[in-house]
Amino acid sequence: MKKAVFFSLIIASLLFSIPMAAAEGQGESASGAPYEIVWYFIGNGPQKDVAQVEAAVNKYVQGKGLNATVKLVCFDWGSYTQKMQTIIAAGEKYDICFTSVWANFYRPQAAKGAFLPLNDLLTKYAPKTKAALGKDFLEGAAIDGINYAIPANKEKAHNWGVIVRKDLVQKYKLDVSKIKKLEDLEPLFKVIKKNEPTVYPFCTIVGEDAYRILDWDKVVGDNIPVSLPSDNSTTRIMNELEAPQTMAHFKLMHKWYQAGYIRKDAAVITDFMAELKSGNTFSILQSLKPGKDAEMENSTGYPWIQIDLTQPVMSNRETTGSMQAISVTCQKPEMVMSFLEAFNTDKYLNNLINFGIEGTHYVKVSENVIKKGPNNDNYNPGTAWMFGNQFINYLWDNEDPKKWDKFLAYNKAALPLKDLGFAMNTESVKTEVAACLNVWTEYLPQLETGTADPVKLLPEAIAKFKAVGVDKIIAEAQKQYDAWLKKTGK
Repeated sequence: MKKAVFFSLIIASLLFSIPMAAAEGQGESASGAPYEIVWYFIGNGPQKDVAQVEAAVNKYVQGKGLNATVKLVCFDWGSYTQKMQTIIAAGEKYDICFTSVWANFYRPQAAKGAFLPLNDLLTKYAPKTKAALGKDFLEGAAIDGINYAIPANKEKAHNWGVIVRKDLVQKYKLDVSKIKKLEDLEPLFKVIKKNEPTVYPFCTIVGEDAYRILDWDKVVGDNIPVSLPSDNSTTRIMNELEAPQTMAHFKLMHKWYQAGYIRKDAAVITDFMAELKSGNTFSILQSLKPGKDAEMENSTGYPWIQIDLTQPVMSNRETTGSMQAISVTCQKPEMVMSFLEAFNTDKYLNNLINFGIEGTHYVKVSENVIKKGPNNDNYNPGTAWMFGNQFINYLWDNEDPKKWDKFLAYNKAALPLKDLGFAMNTESVKTEVAACLNVWTEYLPQLETGTADPVKLLPEAIAKFKAVGVDKIIAEAQKQYDAWLKKTGK
């Protein structure tokens, strides 16, 4: 409880104004042409009114003494990782990018030298951001003690479950109270398939797959099968694909695929948000938290019901689940960090970038509550949950007014995993890691989407992983983890 109170006090202290220090000592005098800060992030794709928002941002930050302009580039959910890989590989100049354990993969990109080390920059140019995140969270996001990206200040735990279309649940009087596991969805799927021929009962696609319900605690990265179970039952790292529950899950997906509950081309679909916004999806597995259903309604235009299926845990997934990195190609890192400090602490700037211009893209209902404005469709990145300091975000009028209090309670109730803060150094096995990433891309989309029969394909995938060195990665991970456990006394 003491941590929660301390955290709340810090949040309260961050609500207003860009500190004047943000404009001082940031490596650029007030004179001369403004420096353009190019920011790449993931969301609902290019925004029609982005130029209007950029103009408002530029006017505001320059009025506060920061000699900069900001270019906001929003890529869609399906293309972001690939586009960032191309941009980074080409050495293209940019300043900030979204990175995480699940998109524009943080640890591999940091290991390749794509991102600047931020520890000193955080201390000098973003002290309030550093204080709000706290030592434990920053240490959990570090690699060998070095932070290469700034975590978003949001929920610090996760659990898995499904969101289902509320309008269709009500239309067919479906009972969702008995859904305790994925298999319990089948009676609902039968109703939807029979009565809604244009709606797919279940969405499991590349990158947004139902396999995540097993909640493997990934030691190396999302697409490397080197993991711990998320219950603190053992400290032995394993190949998750060899676990019996993995085969059972893939068999269920294949059954649903054959029944027509999953779309036939699921293995080549990558943009889950486009699927949900199209109206052709009844349900999808999601990482949940308090108020996820309302957030998804605001992003997709459809009402949802969230159904929790796993218990909340606090893992390294949270510390690296939503982050902003500064590129090694950035020419003014001090200025860029000053801007990020402003974004994380100034309520007006934060909400301007997240929600657009008041009266145009949103309308205020009260001081902290908003509803959609007349041109909301022209600027709605849909990414407030992953940007900066969520505790100073406005709430939409369909959201729980006590959402942030529930976030604190949710964080408190979560099980902290034993490996929280452990970060494997993959340098000695980087060749094997790269090879395993390729094998994952070759096999897992077919298994995750139910497209392939796992009885035939899963053993082949396991053999291929072994052939390229997954056991060597596991051995090295175990060696480092054992040493870390001994050092930390966990």
